[in-house]
Amino acid sequence: MVKEKYSAEELLQYAYKHNQIPEILFAKDTECRYVYTSEIESLIDGGEENSIIGKTDMEVQKDPELGKMFYEQDKETMQTGKMNHCYSEFHDDGKIVYREIAKNPVYSDGKLIGVCGVVSDVTELMSLKKKFESLTFFDTLTGVYNRNYFLKYDFNKLSCLPCSYIMCDCNNLKDVNDRFGHGAGDIYIKETAGIMKHVLPEDGICIRWGGDEFLLIIQNCDEDACKKLIEQMEEQQKIKKKEIPYMEIAIGYQVRSNLRQNEEEVIKAADKNMYEDKKRKKAMEWK
Repeated sequence: MVKEKYSAEELLQYAYKHNQIPEILFAKDTECRYVYTSEIESLIDGGEENSIIGKTDMEVQKDPELGKMFYEQDKETMQTGKMNHCYSEFHDDGKIVYREIAKNPVYSDGKLIGVCGVVSDVTELMSLKKKFESLTFFDTLTGVYNRNYFLKYDFNKLSCLPCSYIMCDCNNLKDVNDRFGHGAGDIYIKETAGIMKHVLPEDGICIRWGGDEFLLIIQNCDEDACKKLIEQMEEQQKIKKKEIPYMEIAIGYQVRSNLRQNEEEVIKAADKNMYEDKKRKKAMEWK
């Protein structure tokens, strides 16, 4: 017979038993070992017995780095007495999912007895956030960053120096659009971005600065390294010219070696040098 009324304790017991609480609640002892969890996700390796009780995150997380990070967070939470909060990415059967994890130290009569926390599924929220960031900071045609990203990111720090700024421009784009149509012009712009992405170091940044202008920012890149990058870009141009005969990218650079150099002035100098290269290459076309 179904009861008409249930106590709060009965409701919670039933919810725990049947995993009907939206969040996962957990508790750990002072050795960072699980002593309670309301649910074990498939993201966690509970072993043959499908249990994480008595184990630390370093033993149950499928990603060792993630397990170590959570373990260190537990230690930090207990040492500082402050709440710890993070968002983490997991791979679940080929899909990427996100979890928000918050944990607090727990005290009894002033003595630390462990950590209590909650895990929330924020996959939908993080997916929307990433989609928003993609629309906000990425150029849809080329897939590189747009100018909004430059306004967000701070390159004005010693750890970036020496920092190379390379300005590039698609020569004769208007003529290409007039002769072959804007579709051909779009291909020209995309292929130019492709060359830059091909030669750019892992920590380099490519920004679509304007319609057919691109700015490359490469941290910890001195003049010699910058020149080598430009040589690689020129080589890639020669290869692409076999497919796109009208491709001709003008390139100019400037290296910032100290913070006394104003970043805006450094970019202007790179832009000026790029226009000098543009004039030089156009003059060669008439020879």
